[in-house]
Amino acid sequence: MTTEAATPLLDDEHVCIEHWRRGGEGATLVVTFDPLLYLWTKPPFGQEFLGKQGLDVVAVRKKVENFYQPLSRQAFEAAIAPAAAGYSRVVAYGSSLGAYAALYFCRDLPWTVIASSPRVSVHPVYGAKLWQQRCAYLHEPFEPNVLARCDAVIFFDPRDAIDRRYLEGEVLPQFRHGEVVRVPFAGHPVNQFLGDIGYIAPYVRAVIADTERPPLQRRAHRARSAAYHQVLALLCMQRGHVAWADALVQRALALDPKRMLAHRTLGLVRLAQQRWDEARSALEAALGFDQRDPYTLSLLAKARAEGMVTAPGPAAGGLLGRAWRGLRRRVGGPHDPG
Repeated sequence: MTTEAATPLLDDEHVCIEHWRRGGEGATLVVTFDPLLYLWTKPPFGQEFLGKQGLDVVAVRKKVENFYQPLSRQAFEAAIAPAAAGYSRVVAYGSSLGAYAALYFCRDLPWTVIASSPRVSVHPVYGAKLWQQRCAYLHEPFEPNVLARCDAVIFFDPRDAIDRRYLEGEVLPQFRHGEVVRVPFAGHPVNQFLGDIGYIAPYVRAVIADTERPPLQRRAHRARSAAYHQVLALLCMQRGHVAWADALVQRALALDPKRMLAHRTLGLVRLAQQRWDEARSALEAALGFDQRDPYTLSLLAKARAEGMVTAPGPAAGGLLGRAWRGLRRRVGGPHDPG
């Protein structure tokens, strides 16, 4: 974390909102929202990237994983208004849960919002049971008859069933005037794919500077994306093509050996192949990046209970696919496979 001092704008038992000043008053302020299982003990979302550019930032942080539910729009606006008044422009930015929060809290403000794969797993209709049981949903739903005032840019993968259902069912009807960028086979969140192809950083810089935004050339650069290969591997697993999935996830790890989702997908492949020791090893490697990821923990429990998965084949592939989809529905969260 940087050694810069931050001024608290709101600090209670649930949320901390901090103002990081780097001499940018009068220009553009960036408001960031942390993703799921990303608490205030870590550096704020995007801190290193934004700090290198000398940008002033207001970071909205969670003290426990409460999905921002204890924070109301009114409390957010009251806390941030004095700081935001000193800037000519405000850009809000978030990924996954952070993208949901950026859209929710900034909906009625004259700001620009960059939202990458918005998702809120405690939503009573579009959420996941595991998270719904842990945290009450207190926010107002997005209503299509209340159009947003902000200038929103929303990235998402239309092939991700969870994201597509939520976006098309609730979010996009309220943000009908926003810019929607569909990024097929990018997975959740799409920031990983967009980062792999070198797109998201220059795009965010262009939005902040209010200059021409670069075009997205997804097809031209997807071969160098670990996220793209990992997502394809999962799709192959759904269809029972275990050998193809194995080759694709190996390619993903070759491109980025530190990609948590690739290690978890390798564990899923090894489960299908009944290579129990290798499955445990891959899943433990995934937990090394995120010890609390519930889906990985579920798969690791499966790997430790040897013999729970039938040998692969057309029928077994379908069985594994159904088991995987069932686990996904129960677990939810930002690391769900697409």
